Amino acid sequence: MSASRWLRDLPGVVLRDMPRYRTALAHSGKGFDSDHRGWISLSNRAELLRRASSGPGYECDWAWGSELRAAAVIPPLARRLFAAAFEEWPIAFADTPQASGEPQLSFVFAHNGSDRLAQLRQTIRAVFAQDIPCEVIVVDQSETPLVAEMPAGVRYRHLAKDGVAPGWYKSWAYNVGARLAIAPILVFHDGDTLPPKRYAECVVDAIRNRGYLAASLQRFMFYLNPADSRTVQSSDKFADMRPTSIFQNWKGGTIAVERSAFFAAGGYDESFVDWGGEDDEFFDRLADMGHCRSGFIPFVHLWHAPQATSRLRGSGNIRRLQELLALDRPSRRAQLVRRDCGRIDGPSSIRSQPNQGLES
Repeated sequence: MSASRWLRDLPGVVLRDMPRYRTALAHSGKGFDSDHRGWISLSNRAELLRRASSGPGYECDWAWGSELRAAAVIPPLARRLFAAAFEEWPIAFADTPQASGEPQLSFVFAHNGSDRLAQLRQTIRAVFAQDIPCEVIVVDQSETPLVAEMPAGVRYRHLAKDGVAPGWYKSWAYNVGARLAIAPILVFHDGDTLPPKRYAECVVDAIRNRGYLAASLQRFMFYLNPADSRTVQSSDKFADMRPTSIFQNWKGGTIAVERSAFFAAGGYDESFVDWGGEDDEFFDRLADMGHCRSGFIPFVHLWHAPQATSRLRGSGNIRRLQELLALDRPSRRAQLVRRDCGRIDGPSSIRSQPNQGLES
């Protein structure tokens, strides 16, 4: 943040935001999960939160994600908010799955290359620590297979990209993972995003007990700096974390979908290549299918170097997203169901012949 921007924002933060933060943090702590006066009630002044009609959390009533400005202007607020959130929602790690029995959730990860292996492994260890039996599927697009680098217990599938144009095919990988999954609930999860220990339990509650077909339960994403990320990855400790930013109302990172509903929705659109758009389009396509969007869970984003792929190239995805959002959702779902997505031999966008549908 520039000095001029900081000076311009500081008076409003001190006079108008600090009292809100003091009140919210005073009502945070263990046992306050359902207290809507706590940390989950914070947002920027001009933003509107809608309290969940049933169950915990808030839905953000604006289209795109935003950073908590007060926490950026006064970093101690970010540290206090981090401490309050993860006192209620601790993150744990395990080298092997801690819950036994048939998987109730399949966590699907799309991966590429060795640069973010450390982040992926730590995220998988956080999934292994969940209280609900989960399977972990990694669909990897690296040049050479990385199966030897995966934690024991991971189901691994390498995607050879012979004849496929260079690029990052996240939607393709997610659809391949969905075909492989055996659990009744699928969780499509970024490999740099640490979930709290009770995340899987809350997903099961939303989909199995509260009757939703999909769930986006994230409230805040706390971005760590490089040093704190290394500390977490080497020691599993979160003492004195100094998040660089706190983000809300983002559409990616993690989303849970009942398995048959995922296939009925058409899966992820494989026409998105490289950076951006696929998560937003999928999120929108689920809007009229029983999608819980009331967020109440915090997540941690581990630092990594910026994307090697230029966002200028990815801007084509933004145009593609706008074109798709102009179409009605049933038409988009019907079109995707007719494609043969999630095939090992390549994304549907490079194959001309439609087939019978997504599910094998």
